[in-house]
Amino acid sequence: MRKLLGAVLFGGAAIAVLHDWAGIGPDELTSTIDGPIYDAVVLSAGVACLLRARRGGPERGAWQAIAASVLAWGAAEVYWTLYIEGNPTAPYPSPADLGYLGFYPLAIAGLVLLVRAHANRLDPRLWLDGALAGLGTLALGAALVFEFVADRTSGSTLQVVTTLAYPLGDVILLALTVGLIALTSWHPGRTWTLLLAGLATMAFADVAYTLQSYEATLPGGDWVEPVYLLAAVLIGAEAWQPEATTINPDGRFDGLREVIVPAIVAVTMVALVVMQYFAHASALTTALWSATMLAVVGRLALSVRANKHLLEQVRTDPLTGLGSQSRLRIDLEAHCERAVTEPLAVMLLDLNGFKRYNDTFGHPAGDEMLERLGGQLGEAVKPEGIAYRTGGDEFVVLIEGGVDPAVMAKRAAEALTARGSGYDLGASWGMAAVPAEADTPSAAMQLADVRMYAQKESRRLSDPLLGFDREALQQRH
Repeated sequence: MRKLLGAVLFGGAAIAVLHDWAGIGPDELTSTIDGPIYDAVVLSAGVACLLRARRGGPERGAWQAIAASVLAWGAAEVYWTLYIEGNPTAPYPSPADLGYLGFYPLAIAGLVLLVRAHANRLDPRLWLDGALAGLGTLALGAALVFEFVADRTSGSTLQVVTTLAYPLGDVILLALTVGLIALTSWHPGRTWTLLLAGLATMAFADVAYTLQSYEATLPGGDWVEPVYLLAAVLIGAEAWQPEATTINPDGRFDGLREVIVPAIVAVTMVALVVMQYFAHASALTTALWSATMLAVVGRLALSVRANKHLLEQVRTDPLTGLGSQSRLRIDLEAHCERAVTEPLAVMLLDLNGFKRYNDTFGHPAGDEMLERLGGQLGEAVKPEGIAYRTGGDEFVVLIEGGVDPAVMAKRAAEALTARGSGYDLGASWGMAAVPAEADTPSAAMQLADVRMYAQKESRRLSDPLLGFDREALQQRH
């Protein structure tokens, strides 16, 4: 079955391409190629999509809809061959138009179902990138294609509506295709690429045929017909492809990837503004332009929020929720610069007995203990102090001037104390006053570190602030 289907699909398209583009074969074959062979290729593409749907799984509904779209197209081609081709009195619109136009909503439904099957919890920026790319394509297509046709269409209301439905469907299909490529971070993979390329080729062929019908600046002849068959081949080839890859939910937004979509779409919108200046744009183009620009603003707002969130992640210790070492460096430098008027104390703390706890109960239990003690420390030193975790079981507290160092040391030590069966955790610490004892971040950290390890080694807990300049910290300015 697959071999026969492949022979009709690929062989028939090859015959049409060689005849219409390369001029191979006698002219007498034209009616056969543009009739039964053409119809058979399109119908075989629809059957191939049905075979793809028979695999089942999450893609089943999507491929059923896509198969229905291609089969509707194929049925329209058969009707055209039997009743319209060469008939000067054929009605317009005809039943064939129902099949041709039915292709668009069914294909769009299939794409939506396929995305639902492979896109879970996507980064909002990915969704907006897809919307941006799609809206930009839609706005451009509406200005260049839809309005071109609209300005040249005449006839009854039904005829005008039918005529305009084709370029509108093509532009929407192209916009959705571009949007989905953006949704995959511009790396759709082989299966997605074949399908999207097939749909885009179908839309391109239809646009070319439409513009050719209105004697636009496109060459005449039957060169467009094989393009339709190439679209059918690309879509039908999915029967021999693996399941589409799941869309990466996170994407990558580093460097140019962060701004490339908004930038390209913004340039497109500028081009449309220029077009509006030289010509009266329709309400549709204006509405699409406005919606796209709003999406650009939304995308940039999401980028700002994401960057802010990323900065906050860098500045926050992921385990305890306290400030990170990076944030400590920034805050300590800022405090040291204004320490002349706002005295500061730097307090280093190191857990005693934590290594044994880790060895006894395991690292997961150790992480839970650090998370618990870190949370206690952060609450204990508020509002006069800010706590940080600098790595392992080491912590730092920046204490504002005017605070009794003994009180703060007691609160911090109690927060880092935990006792239970088989463990007894406490903390050693050391302080340095800024600017009385140290006037740079490195000097303050070094002095506090020396005092902390001196205390840890001597265990002289009777005076934990031994050597610390209490008056320097308690000054108020």
